[in-house]
Amino acid sequence: MKALGWFLLCNVMTISAAAAQTPDMKGDWVGKTNTIIAGVGGPHWPDSKGTWEKPLLAQRDITLRIIGQEDRRFWGESIIAGDASSGGTVTTEPFIGTVSKGGDKVMMADTDGYFVGDLSGTTLSYCYLQAGARQANDKPAVATCNDVTKR
Repeated sequence: MKALGWFLLCNVMTISAAAAQTPDMKGDWVGKTNTIIAGVGGPHWPDSKGTWEKPLLAQRDITLRIIGQEDRRFWGESIIAGDASSGGTVTTEPFIGTVSKGGDKVMMADTDGYFVGDLSGTTLSYCYLQAGARQANDKPAVATCNDVTKR
């Protein structure tokens, strides 16, 4: 009887593991940024005047548009709406990414930073980091944690 119980438990575990499928990432994931920036410039924050002593705290609409996926790998672009200080200019930046084997973690890289997040159903909660430099003319340091929902 013990052997039968062990056999059934192993089969249930195998079936459960096989049931974990790669989520469909394609589509628009929409939310708001909660960004802190030290430094001037950058593709999404061209009018930033944030400093290390008094960083810019910014919130804008963001869309992660995932246009392609093969297995766990995907690619697309981030789209950040401009604010009044930038004349409402919308900026875009390409990224690539992958979903963990368990389907609950996401890792992405764009042209100058990295995203790491948790995926739960149609919500992606992620943080983004971009290293900056202390000199005024170098790229800014950016940190943000956002929740985006798939439409």
